[in-house]
Amino acid sequence: MAQLDFGQQARFARCIPPACPIRTAKTLALEPPDPSAKRTDASIPTEPSPSAVPSAPTPKKEVFRTLTLRFGLGSAKLSPAARTQLNEAMADLKSTRRITILGRTDNTGPLAFNDSLALARALAVRDHLLKTHPRLTPALTIKAQGGCCFIAPNDTQAGRTQNRRVEVVFQMNEGLPP
Repeated sequence: MAQLDFGQQARFARCIPPACPIRTAKTLALEPPDPSAKRTDASIPTEPSPSAVPSAPTPKKEVFRTLTLRFGLGSAKLSPAARTQLNEAMADLKSTRRITILGRTDNTGPLAFNDSLALARALAVRDHLLKTHPRLTPALTIKAQGGCCFIAPNDTQAGRTQNRRVEVVFQMNEGLPP
């Protein structure tokens, strides 16, 4: 599961690789076990049966598609390959309701630099999308954070290369044409 937005606008969606965050001790807070409590299978909470849940109007199911664009070390320049990826994705997704652009970096360098680099990468993607599809202005949201959300370990060159990216999350309602 991935959290989209924050505060009262927070909602959750199923994470689709390769954009899923890696589970770490930091991202998965574990409660210390209670030594006085004996745990049995009966103590594991279960979901209520469908007959116990009151029926409510079913909202339209949201569908998400994530496109990952890679960037060079210390660069916020959109490569020709990344431009092609964006253009091809937009050709398939004309009815997109919302596009969230997530700028990311690896963990090399100072945090302040990585934060500004993550933002510059996200802005480069936004600028390209607006240049090719100006009608998207109200649908775009930018979020960028440098020292966050790694998809690979930063202790190898290959891992750092995977972390230097922008994720473009396209949100549509199920049943709308692509």
